[in-house]
Amino acid sequence: MIAARVRSYWLPLLNCKQDSDVSNGNSGIKKWIRIEFILALLLLLLATIITNITPAKHALIENWPFSFRFSVIATWNQPNVAIQVWSGLAVLVLAAVILQLGRLRNWEIKRLIFIPAILFISGGAIALQALTIQAYPETYRRPPVPFDVISVAHGATLFAQHCVECHGLQGMGNGIKSRTLSTKLPDLLIEPHTVEHTPGDFYNWITNGMVNTDMPGYIDKLSDEDRWDLINYIHALSRGYQARILTPEIVPNKAYVKPPVFSYQGHDGSSGTLQEYRENKAVLMVVFSWPQSISRLEQLKQAYGRLKEQNVMLLAVPDKDLAVEDMKQLVAKELPFPIVTQGAAEIATSFALSRRTLSHPDIIGRGTTPDHMEFLIDRKGYLRARWIPSVDHSGWSDIDQLNLQINALNREKMNIPFPEDFVR
Repeated sequence: MIAARVRSYWLPLLNCKQDSDVSNGNSGIKKWIRIEFILALLLLLLATIITNITPAKHALIENWPFSFRFSVIATWNQPNVAIQVWSGLAVLVLAAVILQLGRLRNWEIKRLIFIPAILFISGGAIALQALTIQAYPETYRRPPVPFDVISVAHGATLFAQHCVECHGLQGMGNGIKSRTLSTKLPDLLIEPHTVEHTPGDFYNWITNGMVNTDMPGYIDKLSDEDRWDLINYIHALSRGYQARILTPEIVPNKAYVKPPVFSYQGHDGSSGTLQEYRENKAVLMVVFSWPQSISRLEQLKQAYGRLKEQNVMLLAVPDKDLAVEDMKQLVAKELPFPIVTQGAAEIATSFALSRRTLSHPDIIGRGTTPDHMEFLIDRKGYLRARWIPSVDHSGWSDIDQLNLQINALNREKMNIPFPEDFVR
């Protein structure tokens, strides 16, 4: 702005024939150069400070100081928000037009600054006010508990104990007590509630309750870790519903669904974590029931050589803890891949939340968990495909079809970040 002002007004004065105009031009240019020099020193000072502090992206905001924040995602679909934002932007454009018009007509400096400034402030206030939502001291607090299957499974138990009566069996806001409450409960399953609000928002609500609603606080009933487990479960519930877009066929170069991470121990003494296969191997996770899945396990045993050649890690996860005799029978099958023994129940519970499909949304009552499910996780850690025999029928029962999907994943060269280990 300074450069534009000097170029359009002060420099032309130096070419005038009158000495007074030349003198005014010299003094005006000197004044603005001094101002510009001071601004340059301030920028240098700020750059020095920024160089010596931790970047804000990595800094943890433990206490947000304001009672509000701006969010396009949470506000855009509300009534009149879009109209208000576009109106504010129109006022900002008008401010820029009037500023340019004033320069062309050589308005006095006070008028040139005052009128556009008023319009600029008004336009910003109109647009930003529409995008404002309530915030809390914990709004940007980073969860201390990772988004893993142990936390999600424990959160599911806590949800059943403390939340089901109001929020419903599947979190849709249709619990037994929901009709007696003074406020309408949000749908935590279908609506994008977890996307529109931060984990810290949920933490505040669960801890302190929600003002002017029937939502109580649980600070005296649940430990700090329990509350974060509950938040992880709510996010897993929402992400599981988003996974209904998955089919037995991957969508090339499109990764959206972020599964919870886990660690495991197999019957053969092997152990590991889901994260350690990132950049190295795709993971085929088979959640099976015994003995219903015996024929499929035998088929995978015969195909294991081909799967191993394609650099795939196959994990077989029982959908519930097996009796000692059942485990002996299963081990006797001499399966060449690990049967998860430690962590199996948590893995099965957490991944069962991703059972829904477009043709079988399964949102009525308690919902039903299929006897057999298979999940294909790519080398970045994203859930890319899913086969449920009772829903998708043939699908991966033809091993060649499974191999086609694995080959497609192996050919991908997506440059995307790994899924975060904490909800955001």
